[in-house]
Amino acid sequence: LITDAESVRQELVEHYGYPAERITAIPLGASPAFRPHTPDEASAHIAQWDLQPNGYSLYVGTIEPRKNLDRLLTAYESLPQVLRQRFPLVLAGGSGWRSEHTHQRMARAANAGWLRYLRYVSQADLPALYAGARVFVYPSLYEGFGLPVLEAMASGVPVITSNCSSLPEVIGSTGLQIHPEDEAALARAIVRALQDDPWRMQAREAGLRRSAQFSWQRCVEQTVQVYRRLQQKTG
Repeated sequence: LITDAESVRQELVEHYGYPAERITAIPLGASPAFRPHTPDEASAHIAQWDLQPNGYSLYVGTIEPRKNLDRLLTAYESLPQVLRQRFPLVLAGGSGWRSEHTHQRMARAANAGWLRYLRYVSQADLPALYAGARVFVYPSLYEGFGLPVLEAMASGVPVITSNCSSLPEVIGSTGLQIHPEDEAALARAIVRALQDDPWRMQAREAGLRRSAQFSWQRCVEQTVQVYRRLQQKTG
């Protein structure tokens, strides 16, 4: 078996008793399209949503319970009003299962002026949306890999994410990790990411270095190595 994270590999061993030596964890990669943009580059795409480079917090993913968005909304609502208005929370992604209550909260936040819901964003516009963000927030309860975190780091954006499942494998020592059920810790992390410019620069550079360790080429090469080992065993 091939998994895309060591945490998933361990789950297969612990919950299903599958032999560890028969499972290989091979991380995914980010498209080269996800890279830092100049303010002018980002503006050319994000102006359609009336967004300014470095002027918003971002989440990208499906709107569903697993993504922990209700806690994100609670944490963001607890921020000082001036901070919420200056840096609105932008959500991009389709509607998933059991999301009606979350959408109702999102609508109230949008009416209050501190949230924008973009729904589906095209692949052509997504890299600029990432690169234009001041911080990327991804407090998911569970991920098999967490590709949006990698895409954000590759875009030169500081990341806040959860300290569970596969997400620590992706973010490493860059960015900020919080317990996904700790709304107060999430709020503190967001405030720091929005206001602490020295930390933001450090997290940006560390994230770029970290993301460079992941690539689809490396994923392909490691996958081929697994097939070669199997071929050698079967003769």
